[in-house]
Amino acid sequence: MAPSPHTVPSLPMKDNMPLPSKEHFYNNGSGFLEYKLKNSRMSLPQDKKKRKRRSRQELEVAAKSAKTVVAEDEEEPITPGDQEKVDWMRYSPPTGDNQKKHRDLFIDTFSFRRKIINGSPTITDVLCQFPRLQDMPELINLEFQLLYPDQCDNFISRWGRMKEQIILAGEGNASVLVQIQKFQPDDNRDLCALTALAFALHKSVVQVRGTSTSSSRENSLLFLVQSIPEGTDVEAAAKAKKPVYQQPFLLALGPARRPVQYFAVLDKVAVPCGTSLITAIDRLFKCHFVFNVHYSSALLHFWHFIAAFIYEVLDPHTVKPIIRSFASSVRAVEL
Repeated sequence: MAPSPHTVPSLPMKDNMPLPSKEHFYNNGSGFLEYKLKNSRMSLPQDKKKRKRRSRQELEVAAKSAKTVVAEDEEEPITPGDQEKVDWMRYSPPTGDNQKKHRDLFIDTFSFRRKIINGSPTITDVLCQFPRLQDMPELINLEFQLLYPDQCDNFISRWGRMKEQIILAGEGNASVLVQIQKFQPDDNRDLCALTALAFALHKSVVQVRGTSTSSSRENSLLFLVQSIPEGTDVEAAAKAKKPVYQQPFLLALGPARRPVQYFAVLDKVAVPCGTSLITAIDRLFKCHFVFNVHYSSALLHFWHFIAAFIYEVLDPHTVKPIIRSFASSVRAVEL
């Protein structure tokens, strides 16, 4: 299963700060009931916000049977308890005392949350309604685990061996070999392998805002990770990203070969991804599924390889022959 094929536009980040303690009774002067009704309706897909009228025949059947007749295509109403749990998580900043409660409620509201996210909101809208995905980014991993419980840890557990196989397999391609030789023996082997994979599975023609354009191997790496100097304002850098980088990518803080911290840029929001490149790539991949967005066109083959042959959340028979061919070369490498 791959992320749904739609592009998510970048929208201004909404205020994710918790409201004052009296928010549970008032919301900017509006009554509690008005606030609850408004948020319940906002969580519905656009085509479900208006109640469908019943036909006269349905009303007659209902009157005769004294039972409520629900149209077959009408969605079940939102469970009030789910919305209340979401509201608590939204307006209760995580602390050392309540993080377990956040995790428990996050699990409880999984189905409710997926209905909202599958309605194709922007990533910014999702983060506004579920801000804990930003300041408790480990919940991204938890969400993916709820989606794919048996595949969640495949990348972390398999990458150590596979990275060396990818590097050795890539040496058979002249363009890839040139990039591999740029890395020193004590350089980041993870970055070397990811670079080799991106170069080996380069997609020369990509779609940018609905228009086909050429992309070099070097430029395609910018859709995966971009380096910024240590001390840079990460939030400002995320907001200042170029429009061409619509899909999730990493910001690496510090030297290009030895960053000190990573952030996933989602729309124009920076989400912490730790200090390990592999942990950051793992979280970046999962963001596509958690927020229901497609991969960057420039890295489509790259991500399909990882999805099909490492995570195993994509049927290998559905990917392009070039991807299957390189996967065979990687598996044939003996360490």
